[in-house]
Amino acid sequence: MNCLKQILAIALLVIAPFINAQELAYVVADNGLSIREKPNLTSKKIGKLKYGQPIKIENDTGEKLVILDNGKTITGNWMKVKTRTQYGYVFGGYLSKQLKESIEVDYKNLNLKIKDIKTIDEFKVKSFFDSDTISVDVELGDTPEGKTLILKHKDYKRISIFQQFENSISISNEGPHCDLTEWKHYVSNWKPITQIDNSRFKTLSYTQEDWTKFVGISIDELKKEVQDYCGPEWVEHLNNAKSINEYPISVSTSRIFLKIMITDKDDNTIEKLIVFNIPMGC
Repeated sequence: MNCLKQILAIALLVIAPFINAQELAYVVADNGLSIREKPNLTSKKIGKLKYGQPIKIENDTGEKLVILDNGKTITGNWMKVKTRTQYGYVFGGYLSKQLKESIEVDYKNLNLKIKDIKTIDEFKVKSFFDSDTISVDVELGDTPEGKTLILKHKDYKRISIFQQFENSISISNEGPHCDLTEWKHYVSNWKPITQIDNSRFKTLSYTQEDWTKFVGISIDELKKEVQDYCGPEWVEHLNNAKSINEYPISVSTSRIFLKIMITDKDDNTIEKLIVFNIPMGC
């Protein structure tokens, strides 16, 4: 009997995640999702669900809806859902079984969410209250380029966001690498990011040519820095290199910056900075 109980307990543990995955969904509409009394657009709105809010799907009505959102066609069925406080119907085109990672940044009466970015940081919610600069360690293989930003604020006259990138040199050795992130860099000019609407922005993306830009240096300068920073054994890897564009030398983006200019009603401007640290040498 004890063995049977153990088998049943293990079976429940295995099945439970699949049950939850079928019942739970997350709101992925940037500006929130309306919940209505009935499954149609003319029905009364009884509330609004926030981006990332988990809800329980009661059933799929089978009633299809197609909408156009900023030139993109979104298709889905009306779903009967349950929140902690109410029942209603929502458009299923803005529901997802999984919620992608995001970073959230807070300041006085301001919230900025950066969607779909993977980081190795333990804390995904950060604050500008104690510092003018926030650092984000991006996961290997990801980048803050081309990401959607959702900005919510009040009591501010204007919010402007600019982007800049920094390139550094890395020396590779069949796996291990020496990253000269504290040495010389190529730093781009600040450029405004794309504003989609009143609350949404999109970060800039860079080309292969952008990623490989660097300042003028000689191989002898580089060898001296590698000697001092990485050690003499690393200098040997540079013996056959004639320029910084030859293996084992590589140039790539090491940091991307977002500068947030906050202007209040009295025309006072506050500057905040988000620094994205990009893994190198791979």
